[in-house]
Parts: sequence; C-alpha cells; structure tokens
Amino acid sequence: HSKTRKVTKGAQEKAKKPLFVQLVLENLWSVYENIVVRKDKEKLIKMVESLNVKMTARDLRHTDAKVQLQAFCSQWLPLASTVLDMVCAKLPSPCEISEEKVERLMCPSNQS
Repeated sequence: HSKTRKVTKGAQEKAKKPLFVQLVLENLWSVYENIVVRKDKEKLIKMVESLNVKMTARDLRHTDAKVQLQAFCSQWLPLASTVLDMVCAKLPSPCEISEEKVERLMCPSNQS
C-alpha cells in the first residue's frame, strides 16, 4: 500500500478498488479485523495513538472485543454527532422556509 492515494478515472477498468472501498471500507475492515478477529492489543494501541482517539484504560483492558470496538468507533467516528452536524449544516433554518412547509412538516396528518 502506498501512503499517498490519487483519484483517477477508470479505476474499475484497471482492476482497482472504488474510492469508497479504499478510503472508508478498508479502514473499517482493518479496525474490525485487528480488534475483533485478531484481538491485537498492540495494534489497537497504535491505532488509538495514530488516530488520536481517546479511549479509557478500562476500555483498552476490556476482554470483550466488541466493547473495545464500540469504544474505539464511538470516539473515532462519532456517528450521532456527525449526522446531527450535517443535518444542521444542510437543512434550511425553520425561519427561512414558508409557513405552509413548516405546517406540512409538523402536522402531516392535517394534509388532505
């Protein structure tokens, strides 16, 4: 694996993996494999340090790999707060939409 990745066209024709697989899925698979499958504590500590993830000593010592995976992922990829941040960034403010639209969103049963 090279450390630098380039976005190029025609990756599938060249038998390369799609960008989503390279940048997202391979990293998730690696985390899962090292924590759950191999139960590699040293690799977990390296990942925690390199990604600047904050895990408690208790989580690092835990014998249940799924607990460790949950703790690692909730710090590395905090899904709930990330989704909320994106919703807030992308949805228009309620003050900026029409009253009719607000009413449709808030009271869907009143529609005919």
